[in-house]
Amino acid sequence: MDALISLLRSTIAGEQARQLALLLLFLPLFFFSYWAIKRGAHISLRAIPAYDALKRLLAHAAEAGQPMHLALGTGGIGDQSTADTMAGLTVLEYLAERAAISATPPIVTIANPTALPVAQDFLRRAYSRQGYPEEYDPARARFIAPNPALTSGGEAIAYGAGAMRLLARHGLIANVMIGRFGDEFLLLSETGAQKGITQIGGTSSERVLPFVRATVDYPLIGEEIYAGGAYLSNKPGHISSLLAQDLMRGLLVAGLILAVVLKTLGVIQ
Repeated sequence: MDALISLLRSTIAGEQARQLALLLLFLPLFFFSYWAIKRGAHISLRAIPAYDALKRLLAHAAEAGQPMHLALGTGGIGDQSTADTMAGLTVLEYLAERAAISATPPIVTIANPTALPVAQDFLRRAYSRQGYPEEYDPARARFIAPNPALTSGGEAIAYGAGAMRLLARHGLIANVMIGRFGDEFLLLSETGAQKGITQIGGTSSERVLPFVRATVDYPLIGEEIYAGGAYLSNKPGHISSLLAQDLMRGLLVAGLILAVVLKTLGVIQ
């Protein structure tokens, strides 16, 4: 046992150990939540106006025959921004499934080459599931500019400029921006506002959140971007993940309160 503890201490840093402990705490909560939901437990989710607006705008796009724009930002797959990119791809999956029926697929803009084939595959599978594989157009997912993390650093503005041009020239019902963004978020949102396009936006980047709050009609703040699968598609896995997160927060808060009380009473030093 001592050898095992010594091995763990030599291979796992302090921060990694804390993350591992949180993961080990989260997994049982997740599987319990998933089991409860599959057994019929009803979970009520608080309203997030952005997702309700997205459903309405999708119906409006089908009626008007005009597409929606989905910007996935500068993030990719396999790096630190993977979670944000997957949040945007979850929204794309929902939009593609419904747009395939109405023949108004979204226009998707991407700045990272690793996200391009994934976005195209989401669109392709949506058309195949709806029985219209011949209607799939890979050009609906557009690679605008390289990811700035892979090159010199100015290409985020190039992505913003390219997406601005698309917003200005196409008759769009809505501009949806979910993913990893920097200052280019403001370029897109200001262009959308000038064109009078309804906008939904969200990111987990703290320094971009003021832009999100100030410039879009329906903001998604922080971790709300990760809840798309639960709110849009009502998938048990996504709902159980949200429930497990809430349970975990409750346990952590209860632990902190208990520690403060024990510290105050002198039980622990």
